[in-house]
Amino acid sequence: MAIGPIIIIATKTGHRSSLIGPVLGSIFVQCASRNGTGELFDAAWVTLAHSKLGLGMKHLSVLSFIEDTTEDVNKVKQVLLDYAHWYAGYEVHGDIPYNGPGKLFAQTLDEAHWIIDLCYAYSFVKGKLTKQEKQQIDRGLLIPCAEFLIDHKEQQLHNHAVLITSAIGMLGFLLGDERIHLAGLAGPYGLLDQIDRGVLKDGMWYEGNFHYHFYGYHSLLQYCILVEGTSWDLRAHPALKKMFDFPLHYILPDGSLPSMNDASSKMSIPTLAPYYELAYDWYGDSRYRDLLRLAYGMKSEQASLISEEKVVPSYTAAPAERSSMEALWFGMELNDVDSCGEQLSSKSMTESVSLKQLMAADSSSDISGLTKLVNAKGWHLLVKHSTFGGEHDHMDRLGLSFGAGNEPLFADPGTTAYGVPAHYGWFKHTYSHNTVSLNGKDQPPADGQRLEYGRETWGSWVESAVEWDHEQYRMKDSILLPAEMCPWDDEAYRGSTIRRINVLTDHVLLDIVKVFVPDIRDIDLLYHIHGRMDEVEAWQPFASPVSALDQQWFQNPKYKPFDPEEVLMWQMRTGRLLQAGWCSEPSLLITAATPDNPPNQLRQSLIQRIRGPKERDVVFVHAFAYCANYNGGKASESAAEFDLQLNVQYGDEGRLRIGVETEAAQYDWSLDWTEGKAKFIESSS
Repeated sequence: MAIGPIIIIATKTGHRSSLIGPVLGSIFVQCASRNGTGELFDAAWVTLAHSKLGLGMKHLSVLSFIEDTTEDVNKVKQVLLDYAHWYAGYEVHGDIPYNGPGKLFAQTLDEAHWIIDLCYAYSFVKGKLTKQEKQQIDRGLLIPCAEFLIDHKEQQLHNHAVLITSAIGMLGFLLGDERIHLAGLAGPYGLLDQIDRGVLKDGMWYEGNFHYHFYGYHSLLQYCILVEGTSWDLRAHPALKKMFDFPLHYILPDGSLPSMNDASSKMSIPTLAPYYELAYDWYGDSRYRDLLRLAYGMKSEQASLISEEKVVPSYTAAPAERSSMEALWFGMELNDVDSCGEQLSSKSMTESVSLKQLMAADSSSDISGLTKLVNAKGWHLLVKHSTFGGEHDHMDRLGLSFGAGNEPLFADPGTTAYGVPAHYGWFKHTYSHNTVSLNGKDQPPADGQRLEYGRETWGSWVESAVEWDHEQYRMKDSILLPAEMCPWDDEAYRGSTIRRINVLTDHVLLDIVKVFVPDIRDIDLLYHIHGRMDEVEAWQPFASPVSALDQQWFQNPKYKPFDPEEVLMWQMRTGRLLQAGWCSEPSLLITAATPDNPPNQLRQSLIQRIRGPKERDVVFVHAFAYCANYNGGKASESAAEFDLQLNVQYGDEGRLRIGVETEAAQYDWSLDWTEGKAKFIESSS
């Protein structure tokens, strides 16, 4: 564990409150401002108070360790002794569905969160306890909490289970009790099993979004920090470094990670800094250093980024303060010197691909099922051909997220807070994503596939697929899915197949979708645009239900017949998006205002609907072009010439000729989709 100069700064400036956090009486003052009465409000207040007290003791114990202050040690000691006096007598209660009960809290997850903080508090003051005090805390708090968590371990691969087993392992380590320790680490669904089976071979956590990837990883790292340098040390486990490495390949040009599934907050380079403080100390990877320098706004890194044409226009995040606990414990020198103070050679600085190169580059994994395409303008597309991710999945195989720099065009917004009605009502359903829905229903669990990825002179392309010919998926025997959390319709999808080809050049995004249904079904191709359509022709009110969801989520629905000659124009926040389309069957366009994230904002959804013909492929082709030089309805000279044309010739057995023309480029592709994998060729004219 490296403790760098930041400790001197923290202890000499006198900013004790920044380290101590809200402790003791101040917690109750902060929590006392509540606008309701009764058991629910009291329980929420008590929960917040205990959570803040646990975190406050962690911070205070670190400060007492650094400054060797008896007063602070005594405060931490007294809180631990008070908990030890009462904890064993608390009744097991709560039992929130799918989350388990609690003793101090209402669910097992919160109990584990709290005790992890107190484990750190205990570890820093342990040497200052008398034998009797230590016995009181061990017997009254640590052992009863460990036994409770052991009794309520989740028997599945899940981020909750990672947190709970990490807490058990930490308690066992601090108690010197191998039985408790191994109850956390060993056996089915223990911490080691969570790592071995829950972390995919490319380093992504199986639940399929970066929010939960780091949420579970944070708890695992808390255990790893505590046991660092002992016989329990896990730093050499190959999954740990892979979990740091994988997200770097999917950082977008604006410095953010894509939102997917139950991601309720935006993750970006500044928010990732605490994790990579630890990673850089443990593994010394120069890309981790790149991330930290960029996160903290170090000038040479910013200048270097701006000199790279592909990434330059996008990264605008405000620098983070280097004030995390991880920076305090692990912070390394970030200038061009190594850990011994020697100047790094040009070879060691350039021997690996830099972070800015990763941000500007494509990345595709057939294991986690994510493909990121990036062009020279900073446009970026994420294709989700992942496997089913369990409880936090959104049933959106082959979903797309498309943006230009930091401008979302039609992007996955993740979700909102779980208590907000739009979470379960809208965001967790197929219909809120840029994919295909059948009969307006949710996609059942299925594993997507990446069939091909190609990097060509004119751009990149990826072919993905999903089919519902059986009810098996990779994680089926490792996760629990209660009936109440299974909203999909197996019959609406049985026997169906979706294939998608996405092409990104420097001037156009091409989206080709082929759907096969064994009998007559409604096929809806969905785009949710972060802008407003210029309505050239009159649309008629749409009186029928838009989908199987509650119709409250669709405001002012309208429809008209699809016209392949029409180019749709969308006014975006700082630009204009053009969309040209074609379909192998007559179709209908439906549009409505639907929730964005946060849900007090709206997107405009575009649905292309076909009453699917029996046992025949339906093919959709859409081309998109974006011009950033268009704002407030006033086009620049270049934007005034902005144009998009799409020409599709559909031959027998799935052979297509696709021509796309903008004011800056012209493309001519041929597609043969008659066999297993597509044959996709382009010749520029």
